[in-house]
Amino acid sequence: MRVFPEIETKRLNLTALKEEDQTSLFSIFSDPQVTYYDGGNVMKTQTQALHYIRAYKDPSSILSTHAIRFGIRLNGSGELIGTAGFQNWDRTSSKAEIGAILSRKYWSGGYGLEAAKAIIHYGFHHIKLHKIYAQTIEDNHSAVKRLEQLDFEKEGHFKDHIYMRNRYYDVVVYSLINK
Repeated sequence: MRVFPEIETKRLNLTALKEEDQTSLFSIFSDPQVTYYDGGNVMKTQTQALHYIRAYKDPSSILSTHAIRFGIRLNGSGELIGTAGFQNWDRTSSKAEIGAILSRKYWSGGYGLEAAKAIIHYGFHHIKLHKIYAQTIEDNHSAVKRLEQLDFEKEGHFKDHIYMRNRYYDVVVYSLINK
């Protein structure tokens, strides 16, 4: 991949992250409610945001990180409202894990679903994935609901699988197969 792909939807533009996104990205990832189910690790410095951007902004990083992470932007203004993409990309088995983080300001209104549908389409039709899967803490009812709205099927349940905030959490795994 020589050029970072761009995906446009009705209201969103999914693009490469840019260093000038540092402040916006930090604002999103420093919110403890946004990262609550994503390990709970909030960004504490702008430098962490810059490192995140540098890890994912270049098409050559896709090969080394086994991930592709898009910045989610509002069409028109270009405001960065989150990130979404694939990690744990296994090219041999043509599968990858989907994930997204969205600014709390945009949790309602269907922005996450719109971005996810675009990412799924990109995964199946452009990078030729056979399977897209997602893992989330069972208590993350919003994520489970969104996965089910996107036609993901529950594939597994891991008891006491993740330890954070001084307790163990069950994890559920959902998948979508390109048929």
